[in-house]
Amino acid sequence: MHSVEISKNHDLNVLAEMLHEVSTVSDPVSLLHRFGQHFWKIRPVDFLVTLSCRELPTGHYKVTRAMSIHDLETTHEPPNPWRDWVALPPHTGGFLGQLLDRPVPQLLHDLDLKNDPALADLLAEMGCCMASPIYDQGKAINWNIYFHHDPTFYTLDHLADHFLTVNLVGTATRNLLAVNHADQLNRKLTAQLEAVARVQQALLPTEIPKIPTLTIATSYLTSDEAGGDYYDFFPLHNGKWGILIADVSGHGAAAATVMAMLHAILHGYEGPEFGPAAVMRYANHRLSARSIDATFVTAFYALYDPATGRLEYACAGHNPPRLKRWQSREILALDNAAGLPLGVTEECDFETGSIKLNTHDTLILYTDGITEAFNAQREQFGPERLDAALIECSGEPECVVDSVHKALYAHTRSLGRDDDQTIVAIRRAE
Repeated sequence: MHSVEISKNHDLNVLAEMLHEVSTVSDPVSLLHRFGQHFWKIRPVDFLVTLSCRELPTGHYKVTRAMSIHDLETTHEPPNPWRDWVALPPHTGGFLGQLLDRPVPQLLHDLDLKNDPALADLLAEMGCCMASPIYDQGKAINWNIYFHHDPTFYTLDHLADHFLTVNLVGTATRNLLAVNHADQLNRKLTAQLEAVARVQQALLPTEIPKIPTLTIATSYLTSDEAGGDYYDFFPLHNGKWGILIADVSGHGAAAATVMAMLHAILHGYEGPEFGPAAVMRYANHRLSARSIDATFVTAFYALYDPATGRLEYACAGHNPPRLKRWQSREILALDNAAGLPLGVTEECDFETGSIKLNTHDTLILYTDGITEAFNAQREQFGPERLDAALIECSGEPECVVDSVHKALYAHTRSLGRDDDQTIVAIRRAE
């Protein structure tokens, strides 16, 4: 086997340098400029003209570039036809118009180009040209035309090479335009979602309320998109407190909007009943009346009496809260008083459950972003790991939040989240 020496081949070296530089650019203007700077070294050209007929009437065109080899080598800011498209004047007829009448590669010798309606005398000294249409969805939308002073310089081999090359570059340019457009849309969408997320978080309690006999800690960690987790506290006229956690199905602006709707519904509720089942029925009625397709809300609402430690609650399809008993150290799931999620059907009722929080007992409310967090093997965190994390902690609300977060990270090995993760831990004090 013998190695062929190619390091001294000028054309290959230029092509290698060109392809290396072109692979680093991220916008079509730079792509075309760097391509021209290198490719003209191996494909002599004295003047370059590019045309576009995009979205113009038949027979009309715009000159997107008209520059000599000297212009290409010395200009620092290449023409940007996408940015300056509106300012470019349209033309018809003339030598360039005649080329466009035949949407095929063309080789022309012995030119006599004076007083052209589009380029005046810029082409007066050119002797020959090769013109290649650049196809887009089967149509000759753009053109690339090389001119040379020598009246017979370009050959059919030059034209075949030129035709293939400019169409490959045209495809790369269109791909970059599509990528840039997608990036712009993504940035715009991201900004909108961030604005929605800020509004969403503004609806959460600005500070933890002072509820007699309770210590409270909360955690609200968002996913990459605006979501629909929601928790809240409601002071009632009889000294009791309403405590809510909810999770809107899905992500994004739609989920955040429904979360805002639920916030308005509950804060606008005026009774006359304030029991958990009555509040859930009212919220379900209002959400169901809106008929939001494929959207529902799981919720857990409890009514706490500081005087007795009694907690009445109703559950609308939400994850069963955990109760950590101080004396027995056991973890219980509040799995009764279950009902359908809010917004599924208007014909829905809710049961009421009741427990008593003894001194140092801790109730942990959470959303499914906790238990459904996946690790690299696509295993969910699950209620068993949640219970294990609760066993490891003292029961103090801050300790609960910290212990669950540590267990989540040990499981996922990631600080990112596919879903919002919300925890509300409440403990009855002395």
